[in-house]
Amino acid sequence: MKNNLWIGLGIGTVSPVLAHILVRFTDLELHFLPEKPMAIYTIAILVNLVLLRFAYRSGNDHLGKGIIASTFLAMILYLITHRITV
Repeated sequence: MKNNLWIGLGIGTVSPVLAHILVRFTDLELHFLPEKPMAIYTIAILVNLVLLRFAYRSGNDHLGKGIIASTFLAMILYLITHRITV
């Protein structure tokens, strides 16, 4: 795998987008975690953190930076779209 920022952005975007699709178009959240609305998004961030660890351990710094950037942007988009006050 190449050490490329754009590839890292693409890899890091997959799990937040998948989490959004699962929450938006399925009842998965209501069946398994009804009292915790952010749980699936938290799992998506944890997946990105595991990918980040593997990227940095293998010496792919730019790939890791892309994963961090996409995770951070997904978090900001979640905060904006759900109007959560910090």
